[in-house]
Amino acid sequence: MEKQNIDFIKNFNPVWFAAVLGFGGIALASVLITQIFDAAWLKPLAMILVYFNFVLLLYVFAIWLLRAILYFDGLIAELKHPVVAGFHSLMPAAVIMISINFSKLGLPLSLWQYQTIAVVFWVIGAVFEIIFLTLTLYYLIINEKMNVNFMNGGWLVPPVAALLTTIGGLNIVLFISSVPVASNLLWINYFFFGAGVFIFFLLAFSIFTKIFFAEKLDPKVFPSLWIMMVPFSLMALCLSLFAETTGLFLPDFKNALTGICLLLNPMLIGIGVWLLILLMLLSLYYFKNIKVPFGPGWWAFIFPTASVSIASLNFAVLTRRLFFGYIGVIIYVLLLGLTVVVIAKTLKSLTTKNEHKAVTV
Repeated sequence: MEKQNIDFIKNFNPVWFAAVLGFGGIALASVLITQIFDAAWLKPLAMILVYFNFVLLLYVFAIWLLRAILYFDGLIAELKHPVVAGFHSLMPAAVIMISINFSKLGLPLSLWQYQTIAVVFWVIGAVFEIIFLTLTLYYLIINEKMNVNFMNGGWLVPPVAALLTTIGGLNIVLFISSVPVASNLLWINYFFFGAGVFIFFLLAFSIFTKIFFAEKLDPKVFPSLWIMMVPFSLMALCLSLFAETTGLFLPDFKNALTGICLLLNPMLIGIGVWLLILLMLLSLYYFKNIKVPFGPGWWAFIFPTASVSIASLNFAVLTRRLFFGYIGVIIYVLLLGLTVVVIAKTLKSLTTKNEHKAVTV
């Protein structure tokens, strides 16, 4: 059994952090639906998910940390690997999700010590994110064996994590009492936003070039393509938060930033919804004609779907336009369906592995 535990740590897949992102996204969408449609019964679900997510993050982070300490060379080797390098940024993204859960939902759900937890987890996530964002791009650039067929949706995880870091930081700005600290934090989040947007568009063009003109994505990494829609949803959320937080320090610019938000958000949400439809059609094609084997990567279906629902619901809250609220709810129902399927597949996979180990022992 001891050898099995060691092997589990040594072979730990950072893609499991995507489960934390998925559950966190469901919690955020649930609370937004309660605000729009007065669905109070969703609040207990959101609270359960937030605390469950907190425990889940501590568990998978402890395993990841043990692996980083005991098998540091293996971690560096994966950061240099052109296929799996980007997936390690799921770790800081998951840490930031805990910060967002507590900072965004803490007050309405009366979560314990929500401000302290939000700040601590944002700092930890932001530090790891800038390290992984830099190292991932650095190793991809200097890799002399690089070719277009290595590209996959996992390359988009670092810029997604940067945009999530922005959202987490801007939420913290709203409750920090020290004006100088809050002001400096605001400008730091402009940096994360700029880096995330730039790197996303840089890599997205490259990935579409691969899909159009080179080999199709390997079925094992196909679910990662769903990450493509996340940055558009996160950009929409960032713009509304920038208008609110920047207006606290530069009130003369608040109306202009709000106008930009109202102009661009429907476009960004529209892109996210359209990509969701396209990716669902592509998924049907892959599952029917190519076959997609189950793996932790299936959790990539959850948070991207949640992000589109959250962006639409958030815009409905800002503008009181139920049209966006209904879109968000429709996607939310799809999100719950996908989550049930992925959880069932995950439990079945884990049960099968445990039975196989028991027989082996």
